[in-house]
Amino acid sequence: MEGAVMPRNASWGIELSVLKAKQQADNDRMNDAADKIDLYTDDANDIIEAQLKAEFVKQNYDRLKLNINKSQNILKRVINEISTIYKAEAHRTTGDKPNDRYQEILKESYLDVKLKKVNRYTNLLNECLLKPTIRKGRFCFDIITPNIAFVFQDEDDPTLAKGICYQISYVNTRGRSDVDWHFWSVDEGAGEYVLFDNNFRPKKTVYGEDGEKGPYPYLTKEKEAVLPFVTFHRDSPDYTFWDQDTGGDLYNAGVRAHVKMTMMDYFFKTCSFKQIYIIGDTSKMPQDQIMDTASPLSCPAGEGAEIGVLDIQNNMKQLQDALAYNINAVVNNYGISADQFTLVGGEMSGRALKIRNRALMEIREEQIPLYRQYEWELFSVIRIVNNAWAGGGGLKKKLIPWELEFAVDFAEIEFPEDPIEEIEIQSKYLNSGIISLGGFYQHFNTDVTDEAEAEKTITANLKKLKELKAEYPALDESLAAILGMGMSGGGGDDEGAGDGGGGDKGDVKNKDDKEGKEE
Repeated sequence: MEGAVMPRNASWGIELSVLKAKQQADNDRMNDAADKIDLYTDDANDIIEAQLKAEFVKQNYDRLKLNINKSQNILKRVINEISTIYKAEAHRTTGDKPNDRYQEILKESYLDVKLKKVNRYTNLLNECLLKPTIRKGRFCFDIITPNIAFVFQDEDDPTLAKGICYQISYVNTRGRSDVDWHFWSVDEGAGEYVLFDNNFRPKKTVYGEDGEKGPYPYLTKEKEAVLPFVTFHRDSPDYTFWDQDTGGDLYNAGVRAHVKMTMMDYFFKTCSFKQIYIIGDTSKMPQDQIMDTASPLSCPAGEGAEIGVLDIQNNMKQLQDALAYNINAVVNNYGISADQFTLVGGEMSGRALKIRNRALMEIREEQIPLYRQYEWELFSVIRIVNNAWAGGGGLKKKLIPWELEFAVDFAEIEFPEDPIEEIEIQSKYLNSGIISLGGFYQHFNTDVTDEAEAEKTITANLKKLKELKAEYPALDESLAAILGMGMSGGGGDDEGAGDGGGGDKGDVKNKDDKEGKEE
């Protein structure tokens, strides 16, 4: 069935029922992808409740579900952290000079915004599809995630699709029936686009033989039909189109973290009260404890009747430490160090950020070759879609030449350095003889290319600074107030080029935001 493509054209010899059978076969995979998206988007109440229901008896489940806590979404945090391809804007070029039509498409479609989301969905779901299209005369890009799509694989190369079917829902509720299925297929150089209802009954053939809007429009320069999609894979596929397994540990850890946070919230409530016990006539005992110290608790009197309390305490700190340990054991697998995943954000210098994010940068470097290929494929599909409708195709826009070359570069992510820390490091290099006085100056003033000129300039600056300090003794204090650091008085010929004059340094640091580490 995998090699089959299901268009209406009878020459392929496939019945319509194949589509429904294929969707049912992919149902588990699609549901797993939907669960990951729900967890990532904080829409995970049903997932958490199902886990609680599986682990606890009904009485405990009924109490715990009232305390669902989704505050620590480690899956979202990890996915956002490792999705770094488009943290710095990609630089796309088309030959020796920009192509006006392509630049217009980039501007009107906000492509980088879409691709940043595609990068996250790809790391979350292992695959994501992007479909360039034109609506109301403007280019736009539809993101198609694995929870709403299934494919027919190419029998010669199972990592490729020659038929793609995806769902368009008119409500934001899983399982509703008011949806359509859009099926695109290519085979032996021909293509077709058919619209089906939720039960896979054909509504109309849009493009193809007898298509309402004409023949299939998306053709290469050689007039071969192509699917107007680009598939982004988290890793280069080996033998199949979908990767259903990678990332399962992160999803499970995310669910477990929500369950444990829910239990901690419940423990917090129960630790606020002591456990009541009653000895007496069991037929008349109250079954519930009112959470109000001003309300009396009535119980049956009689021979041997007794009421008391048990002091049940949970060590919340130990529970929190255990939860943090479990979280860090998983996030370490994704290049995130234990100190990164904390409840309180810290401040770090650019150098420290580079060291701490080394594993994340390695993940980025591994993915860049894949995304360079995906960018090239996307450019090719954009050109095909544009040229199908430009000129005489109903879109009054210019063609993108078939011979136009394309290249993309992904900018390095910058980690701004602490200027005081950088001065201290370079001063140590200078005092150790690793760099010259002119080289020291050039490091901070890159416009000066001649080392002799740099040494002459910094020497003159130091001489002038010494004269000013002699003339204005309070200058050290003023500079310390401005720079936020302690400076020793007196000074010498090498003052300012040494170790900063001693004293306490002021920390000028960069806040570590939750989205990434480049700011």
